[in-house]
Amino acid sequence: MKTQHLTTATFLLASVCWAQPAEFEVASVKLNTSGRQDSNFNRMAGGGIRAINVTLRGMILFAYDIREQQLIGAPAWMDSERYDIDAKPSQDDNPTGAKRSFEEDFRGIRLKMRALLTDRFQLAVHPETREMPIYALIAAKNGPHLEPSKSENHTINNRNGLVICKKATMKQFSENSLTWRMGRTVVDKTGLPGEFDFELKFVEDKAAASGDNTLPDFLTAMKDQLGLVLQSQKAPVDVIVVDRVEKASVN
Repeated sequence: MKTQHLTTATFLLASVCWAQPAEFEVASVKLNTSGRQDSNFNRMAGGGIRAINVTLRGMILFAYDIREQQLIGAPAWMDSERYDIDAKPSQDDNPTGAKRSFEEDFRGIRLKMRALLTDRFQLAVHPETREMPIYALIAAKNGPHLEPSKSENHTINNRNGLVICKKATMKQFSENSLTWRMGRTVVDKTGLPGEFDFELKFVEDKAAASGDNTLPDFLTAMKDQLGLVLQSQKAPVDVIVVDRVEKASVN
């Protein structure tokens, strides 16, 4: 697959010096007509992607590393048309065999996904900054209850009724857990430096929980267990605006 141009929204990676090829060597895009709503999106060994029953919206969110509220102007069919994608990198993707970090690999895969979307969906977008509702993560009245990390590796695991963070900064917790959960950009304004280990236990749906369940809802748990609260504010948010998109040329 040879893509002639890239979308203008490469601003998210503009400062990254990237040695990987910015496109997949081979990519298959097929319409999924199963009628199912579940989907799978897997990174393959060597820098490939295998996605089953995914929407175009989901692919764009992944490619540009943004959340739902940061994608503007998307047509309705982007949420209903579903696709299977099998994309493989060039054998020259890593000719030296250098070990790349998880984050480095993902940056390269996202660049390749952008090229695929431009080529197969004729996607053209541009970046903007818009004033939008956000949440600010701040310390509760009695201060935070957090212990400095003793872990060797960074992980953030979001489960049903449980969040486990290891070696996580407040910025990472805000972006990779809270923004996902709250459906709105969450900005770290705690002023807390360093990395932390913590767990957060709560009930996903307090109204549906059994009467003997004593666990709190998510926001109460965050205040009581971590000493952190969310404050509604407005602030500039980086967004991606869709200028043009077409249904995929499949093969």
